[in-house]
Amino acid sequence: MVRVRRTDYVCDHCGEGMMTYTGSWFENQQAKTKFYFHRCEVCGAQVSFLKAYPLTDFQTEVPQ
Repeated sequence: MVRVRRTDYVCDHCGEGMMTYTGSWFENQQAKTKFYFHRCEVCGAQVSFLKAYPLTDFQTEVPQ
């Protein structure tokens, strides 16, 4: 069985809106790391993260 989990990121600036991925990203060639640009749905604050939110995780559950 697979369990699906959605993770949202609440804006650090206003504490109300959800941060959503804008579709733009930047790759640091030296660190080989991608930064995903996000915008708050309420206050419009712009931030970059190492993951794109909302994030969807898939976890396999072993039946007991």
